[in-house]
Amino acid sequence: MKRCAVITFGCKVNQYESQALQEKIRRGGFELVGPEEDADVYVLNTCTVTETAYAEAARVVRRIHRRRPSAEITVTGCAADSNRADFMAMAGVRRVVLHDEKSALPLLLDDPRLTVDDLKPSIFDLQISSFDGHTRAFLKIQDGCDLRCSFCIIPRVRGTSISRPFEEAVEEAERLAAAGYREIVLTGVHVGSFGKEIAGRNLIPDLVERMLAIPGLVRVRLSSIAANEIDDRLIEAMSNSGGRFCPHLHLPLQSGDEDVLRAMRRRYNPAQFLRTVDRIRAGVDEPAFTTDVIVGFPTESDAAFERTMDLCRRVGFSRIHIFPYSHRRGTDASAWPDLPASVKKERLDALRDLAADLTDRYAARFVGRDVEVLVENPGEPASGYTERYLKATLPAGTSNECIRARAVAVREGGLACA
Repeated sequence: MKRCAVITFGCKVNQYESQALQEKIRRGGFELVGPEEDADVYVLNTCTVTETAYAEAARVVRRIHRRRPSAEITVTGCAADSNRADFMAMAGVRRVVLHDEKSALPLLLDDPRLTVDDLKPSIFDLQISSFDGHTRAFLKIQDGCDLRCSFCIIPRVRGTSISRPFEEAVEEAERLAAAGYREIVLTGVHVGSFGKEIAGRNLIPDLVERMLAIPGLVRVRLSSIAANEIDDRLIEAMSNSGGRFCPHLHLPLQSGDEDVLRAMRRRYNPAQFLRTVDRIRAGVDEPAFTTDVIVGFPTESDAAFERTMDLCRRVGFSRIHIFPYSHRRGTDASAWPDLPASVKKERLDALRDLAADLTDRYAARFVGRDVEVLVENPGEPASGYTERYLKATLPAGTSNECIRARAVAVREGGLACA
């Protein structure tokens, strides 16, 4: 039996797609092994959101070929589209499978005589029945993006937005719940567009309602949604779910300055973002807001950065993912003059300090109160996440068990529970 290793880079969507590829590869008769084990075939599911992401995948290709020169390497994922010729020129690379061909990859591995044209793959041919190594299962409901932000290359490699068939998403949620998963995270490239080309409106509230009726499923969480895509139906669905539609929203901010947001081609301004946060707070009990922020964008002045810091304080984010801006070839922003590395580092450090303080402040609200923890790391102590996505430690717990516990202290950006 041939041995195959799948190596994943990047986002939740890639993690979902790698799981689906592994299930199809296993059904094709391969033995799946870990990324550091010796294999006959290596599949790299790559990321291309930054130049660094491509370079990391290229380093792994070279390392595998040095260690296992006889192994066959297949490259797929977003960097397969953005850097196809680069990968094809590398020693050891047998094939480069583009994004819209990805679901055909397991059959191509099994029968080298086949071509993509023989198989006519679809991006939603990839489906899962489990999520190896995870307690929370990701469920991909959408792919592609129509927005064309000036710093982002993803629409060029994943194409325009397309929604997964509604009933197909429900059926996969039923399979995952039957397999014992208590929480499902709805993910995609542009989740907020789910259903718009099907029904002319966002169908997330409808999907969540159907999923929360599935026996055994305790929680549904959104991976990310833009502030300008939050409607009253979504807020009402979250408010009426008793915490099962997790009161945690990841709202990508990127910048708190109106001019920088305009240069980024984002579809909201700071005032709109704050109004959305206020609307959610009015309808949902103590929601958690997490976000992404890019520091050092080419048009970001000192004053613009301070406005970002001020907006973060006003929202009180429970977690901030911070990225120093880096040029990505193929995007409009890559043609603009870069800021000095020292400026980026100074701003990165300042925002990190603020983010840590905001996380502790939000967590402190729950000290002395009961929280529900889905255990991910069992043992004594155990750890997992609350419905509001606060990391929590417990005296003991079993994997995939939901435990009601009393939060007694803030610890390392999360909660210690008794």
